[in-house]
This record gives sequence, structure tokens and C-alpha cells, in this order.
Amino acid sequence: MGGAWNWFRQRMYPPALRIESGDPETGLLILEIAAIQERLAQLPGQPAAAMAAMPAAPDNGLAVGICNQMLRLERSASKARQQGSGEAERLQGHLERLKTTLADSGIKYEDLTGQAYDPGRYDFEQLGEAQASPDVRRAMIVQCERPVVMLNGRLIQKAKGIVAKPAQ
Repeated sequence: MGGAWNWFRQRMYPPALRIESGDPETGLLILEIAAIQERLAQLPGQPAAAMAAMPAAPDNGLAVGICNQMLRLERSASKARQQGSGEAERLQGHLERLKTTLADSGIKYEDLTGQAYDPGRYDFEQLGEAQASPDVRRAMIVQCERPVVMLNGRLIQKAKGIVAKPAQ
């Protein structure tokens, strides 16, 4: 009976938000992320079209797609908070609770920005050549385009980003 009810309930969602199988709470997590994204789009200084354009989840799983979106949402909330938005503080709290919910399900992600870079690092993929910068003393990750994602302690997505190296 529960399987039929879940199937019917998923048909009530728009096709982009339907989940064919798995944990019923995952659907609620996706809806909460969409609600946060709508709130961020309404904040001053946030381009509504850019926030509304949510790319499809990558082929390697729902967890990776959610974590990639969470990183984007965290960055948008941080920018809004720097602009003095009170709503951004509340949204940051929602994002932290979502991150805790993901962690409770064995899904962890991390923005590696600011960490040391070593060419042998297994959890990071460098985009392009390292950029020379007078502000760094050793190679560092200066911007992550996507986070590192772990599922039950197993790497399912390497982080990608830009590396800075000391100027000669």
C-alpha cells in the first residue's frame, strides 16, 4: 500500500521534482531547497533569472546534485548577508539544517576554498594552470567550482577549482 501511495504522491509534483524511488524525505529536502532558492531570488541585488535557473542533477546521483546546489545557495546567502540582508541570516539557518539532514543520511560535502593544494590530492581536480599570486606563500585552492562530496565516507565527487601559487 505504501509503495502505491508514494507513487501517487510523486505524480502530484512537477516532473522536475519527482523521485521514483528511495527515501520519502528526499522529496521534502528537494522542495525545501527550491523554497530557499525562491527566497534568495527575492533578495535585493540577486538576479532572479540566475537563481531560478536550476540545472539538472548530474548523472552520478541525487546526492551530488543536491550538494552542488547547496554550495551555490550557501554562496548566494553569504553575498546577501554581506549586503546586510536580515533574511539572509534566516536562510543561512535553513541551509545549516539541510546540511545537518544530509550529514545524518551519510551525505557530506565541503568547499575546499582556502585549503592547501598538493598535486597528489585525491579529492580535488585543478581547473587550468595555477595562477601566480603575490598573496600566497604556497599553492592554495582559491576558488571551488564544485564541492567534494562523500557518501557514507566514500568519495563520489572530486572538488574542482582554481589554484593559486606563489609569484616567482
